[in-house]
Amino acid sequence: MGKKEMGKLTYSNMASAAALGSLASGLMTDTNNNPIYYIIALIAFPLLTYIIGIISLKSPYARKVFEGEPTLVISHGKILEKNLKHMRLSTDNLMQKLRSKKVFNISDVEFAFMEPEGKISILLDSKNQPVTPKDLNIFVNKSELPITVIKEGTIIEKNLYSKNFTKDWLETQLKTNNISNVSDVFLCQVDSSGSLYVDLKDSK
Repeated sequence: MGKKEMGKLTYSNMASAAALGSLASGLMTDTNNNPIYYIIALIAFPLLTYIIGIISLKSPYARKVFEGEPTLVISHGKILEKNLKHMRLSTDNLMQKLRSKKVFNISDVEFAFMEPEGKISILLDSKNQPVTPKDLNIFVNKSELPITVIKEGTIIEKNLYSKNFTKDWLETQLKTNNISNVSDVFLCQVDSSGSLYVDLKDSK
């Protein structure tokens, strides 16, 4: 199954895991049959799963067969009942998945797909999509990862200087946050705009 997260496992992945669990249980509890059969199966089954995974990567058709494909369940605000029935998904299940994405009105949905691993992907219609700076013709700087400049009471000078900040600047910023002693700081980060996030040590 590689590096797939549990939440991203397909039904074939879960079936494989269940089969391996059953074989392992049989190996430990079955006293009537030769355990070598279980051992061979436990070796062969993961190997077969791995081979199927490789084939699926190289063949779109095999990927469709073994992993499934997205199914359209809402189109232009209309529930596609035939596709729901094909997936054995009730309207209650569908609404629950929509609510998990903070969507409460089906008419707001342009398209919704059920992914092979059971999650739902939603595209809201244009009038309900969030406004972005691009929509308003507003230029914004690219976001950068914040840097850690204090960790457990110690200033990390290399990180501080990499962004052209100085210790004097940092101490001044701390004082504006009513922090007079660097040793009281558990973690301090600076974002691309120069704003500080400060987490103080727990008082003893």
